[in-house]
Amino acid sequence: MATNVAMPQLGETVTEGTILSWAKQVGDTIGVDEVLLEISTDKVDTEIPSPVAGVILEILVAEGDTVAVGTNLAVIGEAGESTGEAAPAAVESADPFESAPPSAPSAPAPPKPAAPPSAPAAEAPAPAPQAAPAPAPPEPAAAAPASGGEQTTVSMPQLGETVTEGTILSWAKAVGDTISVDEVLLEISTDKVDTEVPSPVAGTILEILAAEGDTVPVGAPMAVIGSASSALAPAAAPAAPSPAPAQVPAAPPAAAPAPAPAPAVPAAAPAAPAAASATVSATASAAVPAGVFFSPVVRKLAKEHNVDLSEVTGTGKDNRITRKDVESYIASMPAGAAAPADGASAAPAPAAAAAPAAPPQPAASQPPPAPTAPAAAAPAPVSDVPTMAGDRVEDLDRLRSRIGANMIKAKMTAAHVWTSVEVDFEKVERVRQAHKADFKAAEGFSLTYLPFIARATVDALREYPIVNSSFYLEQRKAVHHSAINLGVAIDLNQAGLVVAAIKNADNLGISGLARGVKTLADKARNNKLEPDDIAGSTFTITNPGPFGSFMSAPIINVPNVAILSTDTVAKRPTVITTADGQDTIAIRHIGYLGLTWDHRAFDGSTAVLFLARIKHNLENWDWEQELR
Repeated sequence: MATNVAMPQLGETVTEGTILSWAKQVGDTIGVDEVLLEISTDKVDTEIPSPVAGVILEILVAEGDTVAVGTNLAVIGEAGESTGEAAPAAVESADPFESAPPSAPSAPAPPKPAAPPSAPAAEAPAPAPQAAPAPAPPEPAAAAPASGGEQTTVSMPQLGETVTEGTILSWAKAVGDTISVDEVLLEISTDKVDTEVPSPVAGTILEILAAEGDTVPVGAPMAVIGSASSALAPAAAPAAPSPAPAQVPAAPPAAAPAPAPAPAVPAAAPAAPAAASATVSATASAAVPAGVFFSPVVRKLAKEHNVDLSEVTGTGKDNRITRKDVESYIASMPAGAAAPADGASAAPAPAAAAAPAAPPQPAASQPPPAPTAPAAAAPAPVSDVPTMAGDRVEDLDRLRSRIGANMIKAKMTAAHVWTSVEVDFEKVERVRQAHKADFKAAEGFSLTYLPFIARATVDALREYPIVNSSFYLEQRKAVHHSAINLGVAIDLNQAGLVVAAIKNADNLGISGLARGVKTLADKARNNKLEPDDIAGSTFTITNPGPFGSFMSAPIINVPNVAILSTDTVAKRPTVITTADGQDTIAIRHIGYLGLTWDHRAFDGSTAVLFLARIKHNLENWDWEQELR
C-alpha cells in the first residue's frame, strides 16, 4: 500500500515545478505533514508536507530537476515494502484492500521483532491495526482513512490567479458533524477576498486538519469528509497501538530508565511517535496532542526563531497551534526559556536532552551553559520597530499586509511605465447633466464619469488587444484574452483596496457598466464578494478622481499588463477651435487619464495610441445615442 507523492498544482497557471531540496532521503521515516521536500514554481517557493506516514522507499526526481504538475516525485510506504505496490495503493478499489491485509501482517510481522533498533518499534503499530482483521469487512473501512477509500479531502481552493494561500477564519462544522453538499463548511480569507467554502460532498466531518487562524497554501488539505461508518474506523486504529507494546516487550528496559536517564531513551523514542502519530510534525514533541496540524507558516516561524513547539500553548480548535500562538510565544518568551529552543535547533525537546546524553551525569550540569544562549535570544522581539515619544504602534491587519506584499511583488515583476493624456469631457458633461436626474430615478444611484470612461476604454481594448493580455516572461508566453473583463479597483472605506471584475464588459452599454460598478462596489464594502467576482480581470481601471486627484500613477494588477487611472474632472480654461476655424479660450471640463503599462508586454507607441483612442472616444462620440 505504498503511496506516490506527485508534483502539486500551486496555482491556476502553474504547469511545472523545480525540486529545490529533499528534506528526507530513501530509508528515512516521515510523519504526516512533516516536510518532505521544497519546490519552486513561477508563483511561489514552498515546502511540501508528506500526505502519509511511513518510510521513504524511493525518490524519483533529483534536486534541480523541473517536472510537470502531476509527475510522481517519491514513493512512501512501509519498511521493506516493494515500490511496485504503489500503483495498487493509488487505485481506490475494494479488492486491493481485502487482499492486502492478509499479506501485509504476515510479511512485515517477522521483520518487526527481528530488528533490534527502535525503528521497528515505531513500525510495529502500523501493522497492528491490520493485525486485528477479526471483522474482515470493517478492516477495509479502517484502511480507507489512510488511503481515502470512502473519504473526500477538502483542500484550500484557488481563489484568484495570483492567490497562493488562504487563512482559515472560522469552521462552520466540527468533527463528528454531518454536512450536506454545498452546505457551508468554513470561511477563509485571501489577499483578494473573504469567502465561505461549501462542502463538495455530503457526509460526516471525520477530521479537521487546519485550525482557525492558520494560513495554508493552495491545495493543502483542510478537512476530511466521509461516511459515518468510516468515522468509527479511526477509533479502532488508535486502540491497536496498545497491544503493540505487548507485542514488542523487548524494550521494557526503556520504560525503567525513563525516569532518570530519560534523555537517552527519547533519542530512540521520537522515532516511534514520528511514525505512529499520523499528524504530528517533526518539529513537535510528544507533549503535543496527537492530531495537531502545523501549518507551513507555524513551521517556518518555529524554525526561524528556534521555537520548540511543545512549549507553545495552542489556542486554535482542539488546542492546535496557530501563527498568533507562535508569535505571542516569541514576543513573551522569558530569557531562560529560549535556551531549550536554541539548543534543540529544529528537534523536539528530547533532542535537547539528547545532546548531553553522551556524558550522562554532566547532563544535569549542562543546563547552566544554556543561560548564555538567552544573550543571543534576548533580541527575540525582532518585531519591535523604532518609536518616538507619544507614538502608537498597531499590528497590520491581514488585508493591509497582503496588499503590501502584492504591491511589492507587482513592482518587482512588471516593468512599470506611466503615460498620460488630457481629455476634454465637455460633451460627456453635457449629456451627464441632461440625464442624471432620470438616471438616478430609474437606477437608484448617480450617473458618474466612470461608466463613460469604461465604455470608451472597452472600445480601445478591442482596437489594441495586446493591452487586454496577460504576460508570463518565465514561460515566454503572452495570453491574448478573447473576453474583456474589466477590473475595477474598489476602495473599502480607506481600510483597503480590492479589484473586482465586470465580466464581458464589451457586451455592456453605459447603463450596464454603471450597474456593474455599483453592484461590485456594494458587495465589496459589505464583505459579500464571491471568488468569481475577483477572478479573471484582463484590464483594470482605478478611479481616484472623486477624491480630488490631479494625476495618478497606479501599480499594475499583475498579470494584467496595464491599468488606467481616472483623475478629477474640473473646469479649466483651455484653447479650443471654433466651427469657423478660429482659436479661442473657453471654460471646459478637463481631466487627465494616466496609463501605467508593462514595458515587457508592449512599447510606448501602443500605449500612446491606446490612450489617444480613449481620448477621441470621450471627446467625439454621440453619448446621447449611447444612453438611449
